[in-house]
Amino acid sequence: MNQPAPSDSKAQWRRWAKSRRAELPIDAYSDLLVAQLKNWSLYREAQHVLLYLAFGSEIDLAALHEDGSKTFYVTRTWSGRENLSLHPLSAGLERHPYGYLQPSEDAPLADASGLELALVPGLCFDKRGTRLGYGKGYYDRLLPGLKAQTPRVGITSEALIVPALPREPFDIPMTHLLSETSLYKLH
Repeated sequence: MNQPAPSDSKAQWRRWAKSRRAELPIDAYSDLLVAQLKNWSLYREAQHVLLYLAFGSEIDLAALHEDGSKTFYVTRTWSGRENLSLHPLSAGLERHPYGYLQPSEDAPLADASGLELALVPGLCFDKRGTRLGYGKGYYDRLLPGLKAQTPRVGITSEALIVPALPREPFDIPMTHLLSETSLYKLH
């Protein structure tokens, strides 16, 4: 499948990114990205870090969970609600009906403004920091709750960093991109 043009729809880009990601050895990238994060000064200095719990073919950062020097936070998707809620990872997990892990229903809430680093999944990113997600806008509603200076790091494969994606006014750009080969500072 050929890479879409920047003017093509987000739906076309999602199809391409899913197809491209299916061709990649994503499992092999997880250890490389975790090692890069552990050596990065912004990660080492942060105490309160937003993680994601990998779903499907997303790069898995679960090896970070063992880092006792940090408090990690993850999101919960609620049936019938448009916003994610934020919870400490330590509060316990349950399986969502779609199969991914998320904080349990009774997990204590956390405030995004207390985060010092956000590690954000995506299907694809561009060199301006535009993130292409699955199309529900969950992270576009969560990320504005971060302090302006909180680094937002798109976690991806080098093969899924493209020159330009379609961008909407509500898209929250990443400040950094981390791939299996590089860490890019964008802003």
